[in-house]
Amino acid sequence: MAGFIGKFMAILSGAPEHSVSETKDAAGKYIAQQDDPVDLTFVKKFTDGGGYFMYCGSQEEVVQNLRGAAAECQQSTFFVPEKSLVAWFQQAGLQVSTECHEDTQAMASSCHAAIAQTGGIMISDLQTQGLKFAQLPGIHLVFARVSQVVNSLSDGMAAINKSHREQRPRAIITLKGKLDESVMQAKVDPNKGRQVYFFLMEDLLFPENA
Repeated sequence: MAGFIGKFMAILSGAPEHSVSETKDAAGKYIAQQDDPVDLTFVKKFTDGGGYFMYCGSQEEVVQNLRGAAAECQQSTFFVPEKSLVAWFQQAGLQVSTECHEDTQAMASSCHAAIAQTGGIMISDLQTQGLKFAQLPGIHLVFARVSQVVNSLSDGMAAINKSHREQRPRAIITLKGKLDESVMQAKVDPNKGRQVYFFLMEDLLFPENA
């Protein structure tokens, strides 16, 4: 994971990956610096919470990282409600289902926003085929544009209101890593035990209709 963060930090700063310092605390967690870009702050928060982060600089890296994530979570079939994402799975040689069954273990979706302050990812019923949070499979792959990483929850809500003026989401879900402090402290939280993989890519790489 440190390699992924180092690579991402290098891309943001323009410095070689080996020259980028990744500051950690005594527990080995990455410390968000005050002058960090929101992208990097999100990555640190998200990975500290147990999320899996992958930066994709090309279409080839999207497919390569997708294969890697599928191998790591030992899944070959994914529930993919959004047609715009299907091509990547086909290129990776993975099976796609357009319906979520009782035995479905993994899914993929886009998102509305990624929140730097909390490391949370905002999705809604528009991306889950109307399924409730507790009905979602325990493994979730999320694809996002760099421009979707925002500072706060209010910024995320503003982004949703701007892009969905005609079709408003009815149920907003916040995905977090299973080791996130708020998730671990809660008695009941649908994020408990959830594996979340976050694929971040430049806006130009993302399907136009997603």
